Amino acid sequence: MIDQPVKVLIVDDQDIFANALQLWLNGRDGFEVVGVARDGSEAIDLAVLLGPDVVLMDLGLPQMDGLEATRRLRALKPDARVIAITGKSENEDRTAAFEAGVVDYLVKGGLEDEVQDAIRRALR
Repeated sequence: MIDQPVKVLIVDDQDIFANALQLWLNGRDGFEVVGVARDGSEAIDLAVLLGPDVVLMDLGLPQMDGLEATRRLRALKPDARVIAITGKSENEDRTAAFEAGVVDYLVKGGLEDEVQDAIRRALR
């Protein structure tokens, strides 16, 4: 039996970060980036359409932030596994993210091993 790669949707409005994360994850065994969204609305649409195993959600998105997008996505798909990725480490942001339904919270910068580990933890 062949193990299927973990399907990941990346949501980030910073092209350079989203593209780098996509290249990095696609270069790892066991991961496949199935889509990249640039805002919260697009994230919801792509998550429903593509059915990723995990959504890497930036919290600071234009139009609809990552917290609201997570709430709406989890209302549509209660089993959605969302990992927050943000530049902020403040406790109130972390608390709000978990209240919105994320399964993990990562701060940008030094993410390499953390992203892989968080995706695997989200699937347990």
